[in-house]
Amino acid sequence: MNETIRISRNAQITWRQGQTLAARCRNCGHAGEMALVLEEDFKPPRKHFLINLLRCPACTACFTDIVPDLDYGDNALVELGLPAYLAQVGAGLWPIAAQLARIDKPAGARLLEIGGGYGFGLDIGVHGLGWQGVGYDPSPFGAFGRRELGLDLRADYFTEAQLGAPWDVIAATELIEHLPDPPAYLRLMRQTIAPDGVMLLTTPDAATITPGQSTGKLVSALAVGAHLVLQTGESLTQALHAAGFAHVRIMRDETGLIAYASPAPLALREGAGRGIYRAYLAKRAGDCVPGSDTQLGFAGRGLFDATIDGDYDAADAAWAAFHAGVVARFGRMPEALPEAALQAKLPELSALMPLGLGQALFARAMSRLARGQARPGLQAMFSLSAQAARALCQAMEQISQRDPFAENIAALSQREALLCAAEAGDAAALPALLAQGEVAAAWRGFVGLVNAGRREEAEALRAAGLGDLPPEGLELGLRQDGAFTAGMLALQSQDFPRAVSAFAALRLLLPEAEHPLRWPGLRGEIIGLFGLERGAEAVALLRQIVALHDGAPEDLLQHLG
Repeated sequence: MNETIRISRNAQITWRQGQTLAARCRNCGHAGEMALVLEEDFKPPRKHFLINLLRCPACTACFTDIVPDLDYGDNALVELGLPAYLAQVGAGLWPIAAQLARIDKPAGARLLEIGGGYGFGLDIGVHGLGWQGVGYDPSPFGAFGRRELGLDLRADYFTEAQLGAPWDVIAATELIEHLPDPPAYLRLMRQTIAPDGVMLLTTPDAATITPGQSTGKLVSALAVGAHLVLQTGESLTQALHAAGFAHVRIMRDETGLIAYASPAPLALREGAGRGIYRAYLAKRAGDCVPGSDTQLGFAGRGLFDATIDGDYDAADAAWAAFHAGVVARFGRMPEALPEAALQAKLPELSALMPLGLGQALFARAMSRLARGQARPGLQAMFSLSAQAARALCQAMEQISQRDPFAENIAALSQREALLCAAEAGDAAALPALLAQGEVAAAWRGFVGLVNAGRREEAEALRAAGLGDLPPEGLELGLRQDGAFTAGMLALQSQDFPRAVSAFAALRLLLPEAEHPLRWPGLRGEIIGLFGLERGAEAVALLRQIVALHDGAPEDLLQHLG
């Protein structure tokens, strides 16, 4: 299999299964024939690299055969607007918080973060967990974090020259895959960690690099040109033990591997992370200058996470902070986006709207919905949320990046806007909902259309794929209402076979106890049977039902003589 896939504007990969190359593993030192996994054709500005990704048979790690000369001090990513994006969207805050909060160390513990970029992990350790922290990152992102977050974040690489008092916690999230010599780095960490210290590592999982993997996940795992050694759970465990970490725990999540390592038995805890994280967001939203990138990010993320946790009082407080930040920066909360926003590059978009506007508006609308506000009044907010999220997605696409979270917000907000429109009586929204698989919403809309006498729109929805009867799996009351209104619509069109089928289905859905649809539904079924010239069958059915239930209307009893 030699399939070639373009995974970004400047990179494509070709799978090379069944081939081998002679090499030495960067992770364990094994020399010999290595399985050739794929070839990376990488063309950054003014450069061109052909890179082979190999898999070691001894430790199972994947590694590149060359090390591209990339400059981590390059300002290109800053010029593209990524620092503002990272701060405003709050990307990845919860995973980092959860991973750090699992480490059971008291306030005052010494934290070292290496390669943390903007420094959010360091910030969570200092302001969320009460640790004393120092960070090292040579990239321009570190300078932004140092300025915006007020951290002791040093623009340098951590080397033996920085060895000093031992560290209680070492955090290196999404770092080790960038290093050409992981064993040397792990040995250095073993030198600087306290006897009972805990090191946290996160890294992509090399086991997920397969031809069947989605392009989006391959882009993230491979990071062509930047990721040099990709670990499996097995290879990372071996490397940590070889470096002198006696106790290792490897976990997996959707993004890759999470490793905890220590010279001593691991001191980990579960269940504390969410509360620590939420309190941290609220605190930092209040600490930062209103309207700054970080303030908008902390408040917006706090709003979203409070909403999904069902803490609507906290969501209201976070919305107030976010709203104040937007007003401080833009003068007012936008009610619509300028047309230019939908084609803007990331820095331009940041000047037009908060980059996290989509997620914030979605969370605000969902919170108000949970508080009991009627859907029709939230349609505009959901629509603006979808528009803002799409604007962010297209801005990221212009720099060959994806934001799966924003993509999801755009889709969810569009769906909610359609639900709002349908509940407001907009029949045009119903086929779109049906196309998205929102069968229950489409049937509710159908019931509303029939009850409002909007027969043509109801028939159009049925023809668009709704079907003749509500399917199993919908809640019982909706199935009953749907069957009854489907029967009534068919009667009005004198489609007696369809009417009889619908009313018969309704009869089977009704309980033994009295139900308000029993006699209206039976009346419709009797009319349909007579319309089909099946009068004897109609009378027999009527006798059967009257014998079982009291309260038959006089007009039905007349058929019994």
